[in-house]
Amino acid sequence: MFAIPLFVNVPETPSSLGAPRVGFFRSYVELVKDIAALYRDHRSTFWFLLASAVYRDGLAGVFAFGGVLAAVVYGFSANEVILFGIAANVVAGIATIFAGRLDDRYGARSVIITSLSILVAMAIVVFLMHDAGKLPFWIGGLVLSACVGPAQAATRSLLARVTPDGMQGEIFGLYATTGRVASFLAPGLWALFIAWFGATYWGILGIVLVLLAGLILLLFVRLPKHVRL
Repeated sequence: MFAIPLFVNVPETPSSLGAPRVGFFRSYVELVKDIAALYRDHRSTFWFLLASAVYRDGLAGVFAFGGVLAAVVYGFSANEVILFGIAANVVAGIATIFAGRLDDRYGARSVIITSLSILVAMAIVVFLMHDAGKLPFWIGGLVLSACVGPAQAATRSLLARVTPDGMQGEIFGLYATTGRVASFLAPGLWALFIAWFGATYWGILGIVLVLLAGLILLLFVRLPKHVRL
């Protein structure tokens, strides 16, 4: 509702490329054409968008279901869940700052692969220690949080490097779109594993599968030679 004044009063900048304006439904036709052209002409960028969409949903799942695990599985009180959420976000922010230096030195792809590998390993540890008390979750959860921020930031950094010249707006738009398209993976597998095995902590393995699938897809992406990995 609060966005309505913006749409009503702020004029849209005319396209400098002379592209014709299209309607709502036609825009989806154009979207499919753009994706097909990207696959045909810039295949490495296409596959990176696909891989990142998968593991980014896994990253979102870590934060989305962390509080649920803390309360239901590890017995956190409401105040403890709030404190954990604050600590997790602070740790993620600080880790992202330090990861920027690692990105400059070792490359964004290395940061992403390392972060995802630690996430998968630590999530399995948290799963195996579900009945060991609150301390393992505090430690494991904060380690997971420390890896989520760097993976997200390095993904945007690498995307900027693999984006073809003159396609920045289009590629970052597709980056957001593919993320929404894949947003059912982590919640779906989380719910499936819980329903299948009958306990909330099994949902952790659903998130692990999404992160692992994204990591494997990323390992097979052949990025352009000019990109610093």
